[in-house]
Amino acid sequence: MKYYLILILFLFSISINTNAQVTYQTAYSNPEDVYPGYLGLHYFAVDAGFSNTSGASIWSVGADGLYPINDKIGVDVLALYSLFSLAKEGPAFLFNGGIEFEISKQTKPGKIPVLLAFSYEKDYMNNKEVQTWESVTLQAEVQKEFVARGGIYLRNSALEYDQGTTYFDQTGLFQAGVYAGIGYNWKSYIHVRDSDGYTFAAGKFIRPYADLLVIPTTVDLELNGAKAAELNETLGWRVGAVLVAKPYTKSENFDRKFGFFGNSIFRMEFGQRPIGGFFVTTGVAFALKKFN
Repeated sequence: MKYYLILILFLFSISINTNAQVTYQTAYSNPEDVYPGYLGLHYFAVDAGFSNTSGASIWSVGADGLYPINDKIGVDVLALYSLFSLAKEGPAFLFNGGIEFEISKQTKPGKIPVLLAFSYEKDYMNNKEVQTWESVTLQAEVQKEFVARGGIYLRNSALEYDQGTTYFDQTGLFQAGVYAGIGYNWKSYIHVRDSDGYTFAAGKFIRPYADLLVIPTTVDLELNGAKAAELNETLGWRVGAVLVAKPYTKSENFDRKFGFFGNSIFRMEFGQRPIGGFFVTTGVAFALKKFN
């Protein structure tokens, strides 16, 4: 009898744990509800060249935006001003301004990951960081857009250049040219409902891209104030992506406010600029405005 009682209690505890487990399902899905435009204010960005570390901007501020003119054309802008550079020859800045044109668009069923919870702890005893993610993958309608893009590319920084044991004087490096490439916009928006009846919104707007940089650049190198050599380069490239964490407004979020970091825009790109060499540009912006 004792063993039967233990077995019944064990099965009862399993039943309680099973019933307490929360499940999730897609209650609504429509990527057309994603806001196709945004304006973000960069409060921390880095634009650094590894071949020319003196021209690196360690802390830049500025704006990151995409404004839809119509269903097929959008204006894409990135403007960064350096507050702290390793070396300066005049104001250090980066400006890209161009057009994005939709070539094709399709909406298909797919699966998307939905972040449910995130925690971060610092283990000082073992000197390590512990990050815990909780997510679920749900069915959703996913919209994919193939786009052509192009525009102007401007940058001003400093240049320190050496050949073997010859170290030339520090000089300015101003670059003006154009970029042209392709992009791939990925959009999703869903309502997630759990087994307790709680419903919340989730979505993503991801913009990967690849560009050819045509930036004719000429630099006169000097030794002790006298011209000693000349550099000429034209072509470069870059690949990158922009992630809009919440591509919808408070009203599409059941009138719930976003947290500061939850309403962020993230940018990461790397490539090679003429003369400046390999570079990385990355930053995080606060989404000030979203355009429909």
